[in-house]
Amino acid sequence: MTDDEARRALGQTFDEAAEEYDAARPAYPPALVDRAIERAGLAAGSPVLEIGCGTGKLTEMLVQRGLRVDAVDPGPNMLAVARRRVGEAAAVTFHLARFEDVDLGDRRFEAVFSAAAFHWVDPAISWRKVTDHLEPAGMLALLGYVDVRDQSSAPIQDGFANLLATHAPELMAGWTPFHGLDELLDGAQERRGNVSEVWDWLHDGGLNRPSLVEPAAASLFEDVEVAQLANVVEETVDEWLEVFRTLSLYHRLDPRQRAALERDTRRLLERSGDTVRSPTAVLLVTARRAGR
Repeated sequence: MTDDEARRALGQTFDEAAEEYDAARPAYPPALVDRAIERAGLAAGSPVLEIGCGTGKLTEMLVQRGLRVDAVDPGPNMLAVARRRVGEAAAVTFHLARFEDVDLGDRRFEAVFSAAAFHWVDPAISWRKVTDHLEPAGMLALLGYVDVRDQSSAPIQDGFANLLATHAPELMAGWTPFHGLDELLDGAQERRGNVSEVWDWLHDGGLNRPSLVEPAAASLFEDVEVAQLANVVEETVDEWLEVFRTLSLYHRLDPRQRAALERDTRRLLERSGDTVRSPTAVLLVTARRAGR
C-alpha cells in the first residue's frame, strides 16, 4: 500500500467514527485561534479556507469570529456533524473532497487553516497547493495537539510502547519517544527555515509515519512562527480510552489486537490511580506566503 492509499484508508475509518471523534476530541484554545487571526490580519468578512474541517470544531470558531469559511473534508459523516454544529449559514461553504482533489478554481484566500489534519495531506501536493490559493502575503495557520514527555508521564508512555510492541510489533518500527516541551520547541526553532520541517518535527513522537517534509516549502513560505499553550489533561481511564479509540493508531489495529491492547492498557493506566495525567502542548504554526 502506498502512502497515499494509506491516507485514504485511514480517512475512511475516521469518517466511520465521526460521532465518537466529535465527542472525544477537544476543541482548540481561543487564544491560539485569535493569535492566528491577528497574525494574518483578518477582519470580519475575510475569506479563509479550512483543510480537513472534520466535525467543525475549528470551523465554528472561525465563523463566530466573522470570517467567511470554505471548509474541505473527505468524510461525509464528518461533514454531517459539522453542518449540524454550524448550520447552513451563508458564512460557510462545505466541500466534500480531499484537499488534494478539491477544485477551488482560481480562488484566493487571506488565510488557510488546518487543525489536526494537515499531516494527513500528501506533502508533495499540500504545501504548493496552499500557496496556489493564498493571497500574496496570505497566512497558513496549522493547529494541533502534541503529546509531550515529562518525568511523570514517561512511565505510562514507555509502558504503552511496550504493550504495543507485544500486541502489534509490526507498528513499532521507527517508534520514537515523545519529546519534552523545551526540546520540542527548540527543535522547531532550529527548523524555521522550512515550515514543512517544523511541522514534521512537531509530529515526530510516536509511530513511524511518512515524512511531511517538502524541500520546496522553504521557498514557498517565510516568517514562520510557533506558538504554544502547555496543558495537562486529567482524565479517567475510560475517558483516556475513548480518545484512544479515535486515533489513527487504533484504526491500524485488527479487532483482536485492539481488544488485547485496550485490555492491557486499561490495567496499565489503573495502576496509576483513578486519574490519568497526560501533558500536552497545543501548537500553532503560522507561515506567510513568500513573495509579497
